[in-house]
Amino acid sequence: MRQSLLASLLLLTGCVTWTSQSPKAAPAGGRTAAPTQQRSDIQAIADLEDRRSLGDGRLMQTAISERDPMLRKRAFLALARIQDPNTAGALTEGLSDPDPGVRGEAAFAIGILGLSWAPLADEVKTRLSSALLEKENTETDAAVKLALLEAMGRVATLPLVERLTDRLSVEGDVQARAALSLGVAARSKVSLPSRLYTALALLLKKENSLGTRFGGAYALLQTKKELARPYLLICAGDDASEIRALCAKGLGDVGTEVDAVTLKRLLDDPDYRVVVEATRSLAKLATKCKSAACPALGALADLSFRVERLVRSDSAGGGQPLLALAQQGLPATGKSVLISLRSQLLAAKSAPDQKIRKDAANLDCRLAAAIDRLNGSLVEVMGCGHGLIDEPRRLQLGLQALQEATKDAKSPIDAAKLTAEVGSYVFHNDGRVKLAVIELLGELKGPAAQEKVRTQLLATDQVLAAAAASSAAKLGDKTQIPQIRQLAQKAMNEVDIAPTIAEALATLDAKDAIGDLEAWLKSPNATIRQSAAEALTKLKGSPVLADRVERQMDSTRPTAAPQNARLVITTEKGEFEIALAVGEAPLSSANLFALARKGFFRNLTFHRVVPDFVAQGGDPRGDGNGGPGYTIRCEINHKPYARGVVGMALSGKDTGGSQFFVTAAPQPHLDGRYTAFGEVTKGQEVVDALLEGDRITEVRALP
Repeated sequence: MRQSLLASLLLLTGCVTWTSQSPKAAPAGGRTAAPTQQRSDIQAIADLEDRRSLGDGRLMQTAISERDPMLRKRAFLALARIQDPNTAGALTEGLSDPDPGVRGEAAFAIGILGLSWAPLADEVKTRLSSALLEKENTETDAAVKLALLEAMGRVATLPLVERLTDRLSVEGDVQARAALSLGVAARSKVSLPSRLYTALALLLKKENSLGTRFGGAYALLQTKKELARPYLLICAGDDASEIRALCAKGLGDVGTEVDAVTLKRLLDDPDYRVVVEATRSLAKLATKCKSAACPALGALADLSFRVERLVRSDSAGGGQPLLALAQQGLPATGKSVLISLRSQLLAAKSAPDQKIRKDAANLDCRLAAAIDRLNGSLVEVMGCGHGLIDEPRRLQLGLQALQEATKDAKSPIDAAKLTAEVGSYVFHNDGRVKLAVIELLGELKGPAAQEKVRTQLLATDQVLAAAAASSAAKLGDKTQIPQIRQLAQKAMNEVDIAPTIAEALATLDAKDAIGDLEAWLKSPNATIRQSAAEALTKLKGSPVLADRVERQMDSTRPTAAPQNARLVITTEKGEFEIALAVGEAPLSSANLFALARKGFFRNLTFHRVVPDFVAQGGDPRGDGNGGPGYTIRCEINHKPYARGVVGMALSGKDTGGSQFFVTAAPQPHLDGRYTAFGEVTKGQEVVDALLEGDRITEVRALP
């Protein structure tokens, strides 16, 4: 099943030809360059891409006028990665190229521009939209047609959504691609036509291909509208587990109490990912219950069977649904379910297998944190974990759960009392605890919280200082503007903290900081420039746009990885192997290959695991804010995020480093947004078994 779905998604996302096929045609009278010259020209294009430079227009001119179609294609890929709205004219002109491979790459570049980290102006989106509509109507090449449909979902204007809806009636790859694109467009909050739902419903018929059914289910899920509900109930019984999981997930947003019956059946599904989504959705439906007799909570009581599976050494089938429940949380009426599951986990305390004991301890603390979230106080996490979980981790989980509780209008949290309870943890010796409590204090109003946060604005750890700035801003503490401005002056080249500080200054209406932030507009990092532009827009009351600034050539660029480069990642759960996509993402592949050779990943953890989504590791801090001390640029490519694909974690454009993630299921909304640079070829079951905190013992770089 996995291989067939991957093949379908590769076809649907147009990944199959353009970076590898030979040139088909040159313009009339044209000729391709000699191989040596072509390699030199391709390197020149790559150098401009590295510097995020248009070469005073040379790159756009190459894309639309170069005789060699291979060079034109490579130039359009570079333009896609640069993501500059000033290239819109060249991109739309590329849709008329005589070579279908070049037209496809131009369409891809338009879609990537549509996903720009910096929001596009309406006039640019309108221009791109008009070009896509015109060319899709006349395009005869099947692969280019799919590329145009993919781009439509990423640009996501109302006329494009209407065209995609029309294309749902064209059987085969076109309707499947149109459906996926509608799902991506729905995430952008564009208005959806009411006729869309019945059109998508026709795609769910069992006689349709897997790719068609998946596209229909994905689009229905992403609409998050009640009109999708009857069709989600239907596809929750699909033969393919990937589709059942999508539809179970969708019911959490649009379902009603009676849908607990359908979701309860899915708790026995043989694919743990379906169970995960059914569990999450039942937890969401439990918040809608208006009486003590809540069908969703009754269904969740059946998760005791998952504890039994965990004890039988099934970390995926047993642990992932329990982790999903703990992360999602329950209303106060569901506290007994959480308590019951914790009591059952005690059975694993004496298990002979150390991995089972560790998994049970981890999940016990996760469930304990979910209970503390309901109680509004740190109680259960203080003694959770069967003696196997260290105090910093327990406190981190509890403090993060309390921060989530502050967002709930029904939360029992007493801000003054909780500030007194947790305030001293700002002086804890573990950075994970400090960060968690600083972020919590930002949600607790009052002078006591302000006082505790102020102490951390002087922290030598810049991540903690930036978090303190953010919390001070949330608390409205204008007295700290001078201190936050000092942080801003230090953070001009610190991409990990600059956006947080810029937002804090904007929240505090710190007009004295306008000059500081204007200096950021010259930063070579796009994320720093964009964060400054957004803050300045708020402070000045009128739009401020971030111009493109060329980067310097990377002085620390790693040696290229071998074409057959692989990483073997050894964890507490076993080994899995990654084949690096050296051709599609040479810099990202070389970066992780080099870090592995240095032993960088040894004893780091998978600090973030979201069941049926991703397992993420590679952070030396362990709190999601760490890296290798430098950043690398993004290498957006055609590789789709199917199950087992490895991507680069980001906090904005060109902010990659050492943190990577592995997908548990297809994630079309990540395509074109995060650099995909590898794929699990052995040991996906090990990835499925990973829980938060599982340790990486070694990463071997081969050959």
